[in-house]
Amino acid sequence: MGFFDELVLPEEPVEAGAVLAGLRPPNADDGRYAPPVDRYAPVRVPQAEPVGSGPETRVLLTGWSVWPRSVTLHLAVFRRTRRQDASARRQSGLRVGLLLSDGRRVTSLDGTTTRRITYTGPQGETRVAQTDQAIGLIPLDPGLRPSLFKTDVDLYLPELPPPGQTELVVEWPDEAIPETRVAVDTDALRAAATGVVEVWPDLVEPETVDQPALLWTATGGPATFLAPPLTRDQIERLRREEEARQRYVPRADWEGLRYDDWADAALIRARLDGGAPLTASTGRTGTTPLHLAAEWGSAEAVEVLLDRLGDDADVDVRDDDGHTPLWHAVCGMDEDRIRLLLAAGADAWTPQSGPWSPGRLLLTTPLAPLVRDLPGAVELSEPESAAQRAADALIAAFGTEPLWTEGLGVCFVRDLTEDEVIRRLGADPAECLTENLDEEDEEEDEEGLDEPDWEESLRYVVVRHVDGTPGGCVITQDGYLPKDDTLLRAVSPGTTAYGLYFNPKGGTFGALARDGEIVHTEETGHWPLGADPAHWPFRFWQLGRTFPWGANHLAYACAAAGLTITDGRSATEREAPGRWVRLGLPEG
Repeated sequence: MGFFDELVLPEEPVEAGAVLAGLRPPNADDGRYAPPVDRYAPVRVPQAEPVGSGPETRVLLTGWSVWPRSVTLHLAVFRRTRRQDASARRQSGLRVGLLLSDGRRVTSLDGTTTRRITYTGPQGETRVAQTDQAIGLIPLDPGLRPSLFKTDVDLYLPELPPPGQTELVVEWPDEAIPETRVAVDTDALRAAATGVVEVWPDLVEPETVDQPALLWTATGGPATFLAPPLTRDQIERLRREEEARQRYVPRADWEGLRYDDWADAALIRARLDGGAPLTASTGRTGTTPLHLAAEWGSAEAVEVLLDRLGDDADVDVRDDDGHTPLWHAVCGMDEDRIRLLLAAGADAWTPQSGPWSPGRLLLTTPLAPLVRDLPGAVELSEPESAAQRAADALIAAFGTEPLWTEGLGVCFVRDLTEDEVIRRLGADPAECLTENLDEEDEEEDEEGLDEPDWEESLRYVVVRHVDGTPGGCVITQDGYLPKDDTLLRAVSPGTTAYGLYFNPKGGTFGALARDGEIVHTEETGHWPLGADPAHWPFRFWQLGRTFPWGANHLAYACAAAGLTITDGRSATEREAPGRWVRLGLPEG
């Protein structure tokens, strides 16, 4: 009689059912994200000892399950009090990590990676599923019935700890468990790996091909009190916070400083405390820290550098362009920085670009009283003063509010009437009516019309009369054609025209035409070189602007065409009424 024969009744044999799935031989991902429980019987290595203790909670290490190339860490959490919010996922929850002998840190907070799983679809096609996969110490579902006061926590390390000293680190701020470290016997774990039993050593591909690709098992999941990994936003916030902490750590160089950093006196002081050289070349053109603080910084930053340089310092050190810190402070138009450098003995009157010195530049600004009574002071000549007054009047004609110049094309033409300009553009003045583009666009939007074709829109420009001495016209477009050679040659016979294009990709480009010929092309806005009298009055040197960006470019173009106007905004603003002209010019 068999052992169980008295306890069971005879039954009919059960017919074999359809194959649900067949175990395949291991692949490259076997054991990478979860223990290879289908193929091996692990070796259990006991290690029962406390690894964390709080007023109401104890965390015990109960042992390890060792696989051929990986381990599962078994913890047991015991609590004598359960609270309503004890299971909330908080980053101050239970934290577990291993400090490996090679210096690596592997934790339960290491986040996720994107895992792609190839499977066969219902029609036999190959599909790829994508999911977030935990990495580091991967939380597992222990598969045990939960208890009210005891919870098992299993964490999977998809590798064997390397030989040498390894530490298990546990911390749980919510339960007042401080960081606790326990040594791990890695030699015992690696030795146990040799005793793992492989259940199916001669496994071959199953004959059936109709097995499902993904099998889902309903489980309770790992303990919810494990601290979750940081989100991308949280990681970025920590990075910024760490960057802010490192910002003021003393260091012996000027690397990594942006333009606005030169206003941070505390940052400059920290670099100096770390040994950063005062006279180092730190910019593209051989600028020193004092140059950069004078140009972009603050009075406090300049004062810090002057104090460290001492009384015998050369405050007139030149950069590769031949400019001193005072020159850069004047270009920045900061009164406090200028005063500090002048008080330190900076030379205001030695020319640094043609006839222009820092003092002469200041004489063209409201800050002239800072230098007018200094030893060696000079005065601007009457022609220079007149040219500056005329340029400033043209700049002021474009107002004080910001200008919308990106992508704008403008051409100033002297003497001609609107009708004559329109005829020269190849159109009939009688067919070119005055319209307001904004109102027309609003009507089209209400009717649901499509956006105009870009190439087609380049066939149109707006022509407006401008008052002045002499008067003339301005041609505008959201495009480059007002600066195009063909248009300039067409409108300039017997007169002068200047076309300007604010390229949205960078740079502002101009061209001057006289009597139907292009006589000069340039990129405007650069610092004027040498004694060039045409550019200096339009304040391209002045980084600390007291006028809207682009106003001096427009004023320069207006002057180059020989126009003097008093209302530049109504002449160039996109929404102002104007006569729309379809160009009839030959291409090229």
